[in-house]
Amino acid sequence: MPDSTDYYILCTHCGAKNKLPVVRLGQSPNCGKCKEQLFSESSPLRSGTFIVSCKQCQTSNKIPFNKIGDQPICGRCKSSLAFNFSTQTTPLLLSDQNFTDTVLRSPLPFLVNFFSPNCGPCKLLSPTINKIARDYQGRLKVGSFNVDLNQHVPTLYRVGGTPTLVLFQYGKELGRLEGYQPSGALISWIQPHAW
Repeated sequence: MPDSTDYYILCTHCGAKNKLPVVRLGQSPNCGKCKEQLFSESSPLRSGTFIVSCKQCQTSNKIPFNKIGDQPICGRCKSSLAFNFSTQTTPLLLSDQNFTDTVLRSPLPFLVNFFSPNCGPCKLLSPTINKIARDYQGRLKVGSFNVDLNQHVPTLYRVGGTPTLVLFQYGKELGRLEGYQPSGALISWIQPHAW
């Protein structure tokens, strides 16, 4: 069943938290406080559609927002498509076991922080990652991946050192930053991809 809860979008212009039902996301909503557009020009939400991967056959399906309530099915295998629009205020804990379902099948862009608990630069970056998870809730998902406990995914994506930040969207890597990054540089890097 589709997620029918309200969706919270932070305005990048004034910082106001806007409460919207999922079905209104594709209608190019404006901020209730400053009246600016909530989504950037490059956001897929401006078109009123998003991509959902089928859990059965892995086919990418383009779904219009006005069809969410109609319980859409996969165009290839006809299985029901599941939606997860949950928001977050802290980074999600990622592992080899949940990486595909959590990151690669996310309808939102996903920032993954590959870290090691004993890494000094990783500890310095941690408050910035937590702030991005809070500030971009509803526009970008954020997760932390401990490379000391899980080694399959870091090997697959050729993560050599920590911290390494990788941005995913629709299951594909958009880019990466390696080493400690100042907050401003990191925000400038993710801003064009956040919804």
